[in-house]
Amino acid sequence: MGDWGNANFHAIAGWIMAHLRWQSERGSSFWIKTGTGYGDNIASLVSGEVDLTITTPYDVVPKWAREGSNYFAGKEPAPFIRSLGWLPQTDKLVFAIREDTGITSFKDIRDRKFPLKLASGFRTEDNIMMWAIDRVLEEHGIEIEPWGGEWLEHDFPRICVPFVTNGLANSVINEAIVVPQWRELVEKVPMRFLSYEEDALKALSSKYGLVPSIMPKGYLKAPEDIACIDWSNWAILVREDMSEEQAYLVTSIMVEQRAELEARYRHHPPEHAAMTYPIDPYAMWQGLGAPLHPGAERYYREHGYMK
Repeated sequence: MGDWGNANFHAIAGWIMAHLRWQSERGSSFWIKTGTGYGDNIASLVSGEVDLTITTPYDVVPKWAREGSNYFAGKEPAPFIRSLGWLPQTDKLVFAIREDTGITSFKDIRDRKFPLKLASGFRTEDNIMMWAIDRVLEEHGIEIEPWGGEWLEHDFPRICVPFVTNGLANSVINEAIVVPQWRELVEKVPMRFLSYEEDALKALSSKYGLVPSIMPKGYLKAPEDIACIDWSNWAILVREDMSEEQAYLVTSIMVEQRAELEARYRHHPPEHAAMTYPIDPYAMWQGLGAPLHPGAERYYREHGYMK
């Protein structure tokens, strides 16, 4: 399962499926389902509708799904989720507001009960990012509709961020900070990125396992380091009932054919590329929120990537 059909997860799925087809029995069938990259991707894997799915961030979402915690609270835990590795994308979940609002901090928003016209993702049941955004606003004591604000929604960051550029919204909270629409926004509209407050970051970490991070000074013209939440790396997930042979084969594709995937992004510098190349087989099996499938682990060990 990929994404909406026109972005990175679908590109990854197509890359894996093409090479898998060329190394499989004639007549084998392959298909890619569109989704959001979030809750529906996990649900389709858990139900057995798909054999492989992709999601982000690579650490917290698989862990929550395996535990049945946080976003997945009330759903049956899925401890049988396994990983084949992750692909690199350096990303952050950040909040920015127009400078002409006069807002300089989350405290300003609270004190003024400022009506945010907030651009972000669709507020649907499947959208894990929006679940996390609700927690971010909650821990900062920010309300939207009760203070006269409104949500401007779209799943695709390339469509969502321009809501601010075009004057429909006065603020945005989203990830995918590498897409050119973020750079276009800060070139056309004076924006201020607000650092998450220390107490809020501690709560987001201790309650939910969300990982504090920094968008570094200078990125998107930020005049200082911006405290935020990490939203990095794409997890490649399967179930434990995938055969060891098949897991080994897919992992070999991810490692041995990585230059082909990297080539799709190398026309951009790494800090602006949607995938933060190069792919590193010595790292891509570490830090995931789900244990490695035995077939994947065997591949990494046999080829010297695990010590």
